[in-house]
Amino acid sequence: MVHFIKSANIDIDLSDSYNSLKVDQSGGACPLYHDHVENYIFINDVFSDKDLQKIIKIGEASKLSKGLTSSSYNPDVRNSFVNFLYPNNITSWIFERLRSAIVGVNESYFKFDLTSLEQGLQFTRYEAPTQHYSWHIDRGMDVGIRKLSLSIQLSDPEEYEGGDLELSFGGDPVVVPKQKGLIALFPSYVLHRVTPVTKGTRYSLVCWVSGPPFR
Repeated sequence: MVHFIKSANIDIDLSDSYNSLKVDQSGGACPLYHDHVENYIFINDVFSDKDLQKIIKIGEASKLSKGLTSSSYNPDVRNSFVNFLYPNNITSWIFERLRSAIVGVNESYFKFDLTSLEQGLQFTRYEAPTQHYSWHIDRGMDVGIRKLSLSIQLSDPEEYEGGDLELSFGGDPVVVPKQKGLIALFPSYVLHRVTPVTKGTRYSLVCWVSGPPFR
């Protein structure tokens, strides 16, 4: 807002100045910082086909449980089977491979302050005809400070139908390519879902990278 002040003792004609004022619609705001955070990144070649088969074998070696939402089972929202993997003499190579990939991608595309995979790796199995996970974000109360999410496609896309991982940024969702071994990385505050698997079985490996709170 422009204020024109007229003194009680001095008569100032500002009409010409007022008429000459124009709002410049070009340019834009002056940001304090530039936003270097990508919405998502896809990478591959981190795991070979043999590695992916080995991960599925490790994940299936223990009994899987029903995926929960806020500590309760709601198949309308989430319907899948999960098993959590933690670092040990059988799985340490998976964590080390992911650690290297995460550090490189984060430094180039997200620049988050990250510390660990403290919640382990979530091995997930979706089965036909209806298993899915509705729209959700990975951040929330009592789940640790999740900052970066990863989803690794373990299955060959010829082995199932449906089961698309979709990311929402408004408008049409981004459909993550169905490529065996592809890793999708995105901020944990991004809305996403897995559509119903209508044929076959879809395997994935999911993890969340933690760090200090966003500020």
